Amino acid sequence: MQFLSLASAWFIAALPIIAAMYLLKRTYERKEMASNLLWRRVLNEQEANRPWQKLRARWLLLLQLLIGMLLVVALMQPVLTRQAAPTGHAVIVIDRSVGMATKPSEANDSSAASRLELATMQAVDWVDQQSGKRPVTLISTGPHPEVLANQVRDKSELKRMLFGIVPNYGKSDRIAALSLADSIIQDDPSGEIIIYTDGQWADAEEANQLRFQSPVSLVFVDENTPNNNLSIMYFGIKAASNGMDVNNGVITVRNESKQAERLRLDVYAVTSEDERKLVARPEIDVPAGEWTSVEVPNLPPAHYYKAQIHGSNDRFTADNTSYQFLANPKERQALLVTEGNMFLEKALRLAGVQAVKINPEQPAPEEEQTSQVDWIVLDGIHAAMLEDTNWSKLLEQKPLWMIDHPNPLDEGAAVPPNNRVETKEHVVTSYLTFSDTHIGRIAKPDSADVSWGEAILSYGGIPVIYAGMYDGNPRLRFTFNFQDTDLPLRPEFPVLVVQAAEWMSGTNQLELGTAVSGQQVDVSFHSETVQAEWVMVESSIERVEADKQAATLDLSAPGLYSVPVLPGLYRLLESSKDNKVVGDRLLAVTNDFTELSTALARAESKPQLELQWSNDKAGGLQADDSRMPEQQISLQFFAALLLLLVMGLEWEVYRRGLSG
Repeated sequence: MQFLSLASAWFIAALPIIAAMYLLKRTYERKEMASNLLWRRVLNEQEANRPWQKLRARWLLLLQLLIGMLLVVALMQPVLTRQAAPTGHAVIVIDRSVGMATKPSEANDSSAASRLELATMQAVDWVDQQSGKRPVTLISTGPHPEVLANQVRDKSELKRMLFGIVPNYGKSDRIAALSLADSIIQDDPSGEIIIYTDGQWADAEEANQLRFQSPVSLVFVDENTPNNNLSIMYFGIKAASNGMDVNNGVITVRNESKQAERLRLDVYAVTSEDERKLVARPEIDVPAGEWTSVEVPNLPPAHYYKAQIHGSNDRFTADNTSYQFLANPKERQALLVTEGNMFLEKALRLAGVQAVKINPEQPAPEEEQTSQVDWIVLDGIHAAMLEDTNWSKLLEQKPLWMIDHPNPLDEGAAVPPNNRVETKEHVVTSYLTFSDTHIGRIAKPDSADVSWGEAILSYGGIPVIYAGMYDGNPRLRFTFNFQDTDLPLRPEFPVLVVQAAEWMSGTNQLELGTAVSGQQVDVSFHSETVQAEWVMVESSIERVEADKQAATLDLSAPGLYSVPVLPGLYRLLESSKDNKVVGDRLLAVTNDFTELSTALARAESKPQLELQWSNDKAGGLQADDSRMPEQQISLQFFAALLLLLVMGLEWEVYRRGLSG
C-alpha cells in the first residue's frame, strides 16, 4: 500500500489534543453539604473532571482517537498498487507441426499427452487468468495459417476451439502464421502475441530475423526431453527378376536416439479380399543416430503390403508403420482373337499388354486358360463365334474390345461423306484429334448391339468408337477395320491403343503410391467418374479415432487435389452416375520426415527459436510481467466508509452514557 499525500500525516498531531481534552477537565468550587448520599453521582462526575489525573481507558476516548486516525489516513490518500489486468488484444499462436505430435516423455503409457495437448492445456490456463473483457484471437499453424477465433471474449468458446486443434503431419508455414499474428494487432499498442511451441522449427533462422511491432512471448513446451524415436523412412516393393510370382521388399529404418537399437519388423501381405497375413519378420540392428536398410525377399503377391516396427513405444508412433504397393504391377494379359494384325499386336506390346493370340476358328479356351486374362480383344466379329455357347459365355464374363471388319458388300456399312471428326471427352479419345486421318468404310451396328455405351468419336457424322459398361465390365467397339485406314501409320495410333488399354483395365488402374500429409497431387479420373472420395482403410496414429467417413473431392474444379491429413492408408473410390464403382485405388499417406527430424534434433543448451520485437532488446521472453502496466486502487472510499461507521458507534456510546 502507498500514500499519495504523506504531508497529510501532520494531522496526526490532533490525536494528542483529543487525549488532552480528557486530561484538562474543568474543576468545581468547594462547598459544604449536609450529606453526600444523594450526590454520589455528582462526586463521581467531579472526580472524572479533575485535571491531570491518570488517563483511563474510556470507550468514548478510544472511538474519538480512532476517528481521528481514520481522518488522517483518508487525508493521506492511501492506494493499493498492483499490475493492471491486461485488456489489449491478444493473439495466441498454437504450433501444431508434426514435432508437437510427439510424446513429451519416454513413458510406456500410450495415453501420455503429446506436446500439442500440453500446449493446449497451458493455453487454457492462460485464458482462465484473463479478464472476460479482453479480446483474444486464436491462430493455428499449418500449410497455411488458420484463424480459429477472431477477437473472441467468450472463454468457453476459446477453450472449445483450443481443444479442437489437431496436429498437422505435413509441412507447416510458421512464418506466415507469425506475420499474420503481427499484422492483426499492429494497431493495438497494448496488444501482445503468445506462441506455444516446442521451439524446434526448420525455418527458425528465418523466424529469428523477423521484427514484431508488438511484444512476443514464447512458451516452450517440453524443451528438455531427450531425443528418442524410431521410424521407417522407406519401404519399397518390386517384382522379382527371376520370373517367379513373388516380390522383393526393402525397408529403411532410422534411429533418432543416443543408443543402438535391435528391432524386429513385421511385414504383412494384404489381399484384395482384405485377408491379412504375416509373411516376414526380419530383425535389424540400427546404430544410434543412423539409418539401416534390410531386404525382405520372396514376398507373396498381394494387393498391398504393410511394414511395422514390432513393439515400439517411442515418442512418435505414426512413422512406425508404412504401406507400399508393387511399383511395377503384373503385366496385363489380353486374349487377342484375330486372324493376324501386326499393327495392333505391336501397339498392345507398347501399352504393356501381353497379347495371347488365338484364331477365331479355334474353340473357346478353357476357364483355367483364361483365368489370367484381364480382357479380350475381338479383332473382327464372326457370327459363328458369337453363336458358340462357350465363346458367348466367355465374351460376357470379361471386358471386351470389339473391332468391326465391315464388308464392302455389307449393306450395314457406309462410306463417310467427309472427314469431319467429332469427339466427346473420354479416356480413350484424350489427346487425339484424328486430323487428316482417312477411314474408308464404317460399320453401322444396330442400336440394340451398342445399347451398353455411347458414341465417343464420330467420323463424317458416323460413330466410329463406342464406349460404355456391360454388366460391370468396360466395353469398347471400333466400327472400322484398322486395315481400311491410315491410322496405324500415324503417331496417334499407339496413343489410342494405350488409352484404350487403360480403359479396358477398368479398376485395375495403378495405385496412387505415397504422398505426404496434406500434399497436393495430380489425379486422373475415370471418364465415367462423377464422384470421388477418400476412404480411410487404416490409420498409422495411436489413440486416434479413425474417421471412416468419406471425404468427397470437388471434381468441379479440376487440377491438384489435397490428400488426407492423417497418416495411414486410404482408398480413392470413383463412382459413376448410376453409383457403380469405376475406380478403386490406394494411397499411402505419411508424415513429413524433414519437419520431424528438425523437431527431434534438440539443442543441448537452449532452444533454437529466439523471436524479437522492435521495443525489446531481449527476445523470446517467458511471460514477462515487467511489460504489464501498474494499476492504483484508492482506499479513501473504504476509509470514509469506516469513518462513518465509527462515528455512528461513538454517538451510540455517548447516547447510552458510557463516556465514563
